[in-house]
Amino acid sequence: MGKVFYIDMSEVTTKEELQELLVKELPLPDYYGRNLDAFNDVLTEFGNGWNIIFYNTKRAGFKLGKYYDALRRLCREASEDMKDLKIRFFE
Repeated sequence: MGKVFYIDMSEVTTKEELQELLVKELPLPDYYGRNLDAFNDVLTEFGNGWNIIFYNTKRAGFKLGKYYDALRRLCREASEDMKDLKIRFFE
């Protein structure tokens, strides 16, 4: 694995806060669209060699609900499609 990114989700309560955190913690391009479709595009275009660790996710999962579920599903599918992309979630 090339780059490891630790993303603390303990303060995330909205979609906007999650997107701001992704922009802050990951090397996303300036044109990043700040939504899950754009995040998927970035993962599949730039994510080879990335090891992303989301932690303190319990509260964010509760607050974000289906959006959080969609994020996890997107990350799982991207990781399955890309050999050198690893994404994990920890409560």
